Amino acid sequence: MNFKPKRIKERLETIKTDPKKAMYHSWVNLGGRWPVAEPYIMKDPKIALAYATNVIKGRWPEAEPYIMKEPQTAYQYAKYVLRSRWKEAEPLIKTSLATWYSYRKNFKIK
Repeated sequence: MNFKPKRIKERLETIKTDPKKAMYHSWVNLGGRWPVAEPYIMKDPKIALAYATNVIKGRWPEAEPYIMKEPQTAYQYAKYVLRSRWKEAEPLIKTSLATWYSYRKNFKIK
């Protein structure tokens, strides 16, 4: 089988700019981080959460401002990645009553 390096390179350039495809490629094909795609991945809060959870398997400080754009995503980041309260995101999480209730219950906040 004859692979053309130019086509592979072009395809990777396309993949890295699509947050969902880049996250999936780094998780499934690379089995780890893909630094050149991270600026694109972090721009989608849900995909950034998935990347932190499945690829980085820990905190991703550079993506936190993007993750903090959606209350539910911020709560899930605190719950599944930080595994503790995320005080910086609490004002955002409070904007969704259901999410704030779950957050308070999960972290035992009175």
